[in-house]
Amino acid sequence: MLDFKKILLRQKRDLEKEILSVGKEDPLTTDDLVESSEPGTDSFFADVHGKVTVIKQNLENLLGNTAKALMNLKKGKFGKCEVCGKKIEEERLKIIPTTVLCLKHSKTHKKS
Repeated sequence: MLDFKKILLRQKRDLEKEILSVGKEDPLTTDDLVESSEPGTDSFFADVHGKVTVIKQNLENLLGNTAKALMNLKKGKFGKCEVCGKKIEEERLKIIPTTVLCLKHSKTHKKS
């Protein structure tokens, strides 16, 4: 069996770095924000801010799922389907180590 703790800890660290990096790309939270008289600049900044916000939220959701998987690992619940309690397929865990549903229930519950 793979060392899922090591995989999840690496994923957690990478996500934390990525969240910080993406946050630096937001033009509306930068100290260097300069007013521009060029038309369209404000809408450009707002557009980039919106995109960065969505990316950051997605990364934070992934980080939350990773933290939950690490907690499940600690509690001995990792790799067990939240619906049926059966063991999640190892191939599925290799692809999505944060999944909480077996393949059968992932198709009916749309949560993984």
